[in-house]
Amino acid sequence: MQWYYAVGKEQKGPVTEEEFQALVDEGKIKSKTLVWNPNMANWNEYARVMTGGADVATEAGTAGDSGKSFCSECGRAFSREEMIRYGDSWLCAVCKPIFVQKLKEGMTVSGAMEYAGFWIRFGAKVIDWIIVGAANIILSLAAGLIMFPALSSSNSLAAILLQFILQLFQIAIAAAYTTWFLGKYAATPGKMACGIKVVTGDGDRVSYLRAFGRYFAEMISAIILCIGFIMAAFDEQKRTLHDRICDTRVIRK
Repeated sequence: MQWYYAVGKEQKGPVTEEEFQALVDEGKIKSKTLVWNPNMANWNEYARVMTGGADVATEAGTAGDSGKSFCSECGRAFSREEMIRYGDSWLCAVCKPIFVQKLKEGMTVSGAMEYAGFWIRFGAKVIDWIIVGAANIILSLAAGLIMFPALSSSNSLAAILLQFILQLFQIAIAAAYTTWFLGKYAATPGKMACGIKVVTGDGDRVSYLRAFGRYFAEMISAIILCIGFIMAAFDEQKRTLHDRICDTRVIRK
């Protein structure tokens, strides 16, 4: 079988199965490296291919039954018999001393997420509410000047329509604010100020699409008497309802 892999934005290959495995052993292909072979519908991260998460199953030796895992420090694949496990993290023999030293220094290690608690998330949300609220006040004042003739006239239908459009604009501003900042920086200004960010359940960056969906999932958390937000205070991983819906986590930077 021939394999292709990506280095940055450049496609490499084809390489044979033996050459591909050699690249893995050398650490040139890591867990996040995008790979593809003719049996797969789409390009996928090597970690997903190895654990059976690819769109199409691959041949034996690269699937989830290979008995291999990725080192959470260097990202290379090793046999689990040659590794040690710490929580959800696997470590190779070379990276073990580095990992232990990080633990001694109190640092957050790769693969271990420090979840942000309820109150710091609440503080970040208040900051974002203030920013978005200020933008909506400016929009409302500008719209009020435009809508004044309609509001002062007897055309109540036009006034209702204009108010409805204003509400849509306010929602659009809030959605764009959340989507752009989470997709670009993994954190809104409020979260940046509090030193927290949003990641996927695997610790990866949140896509713009997921950030967009997360904004509307927050509405669900809000309309059920904010119970969806309060869930973070009792969840082991500090997840809200919208975190569960979108498979996200809020962690400290």
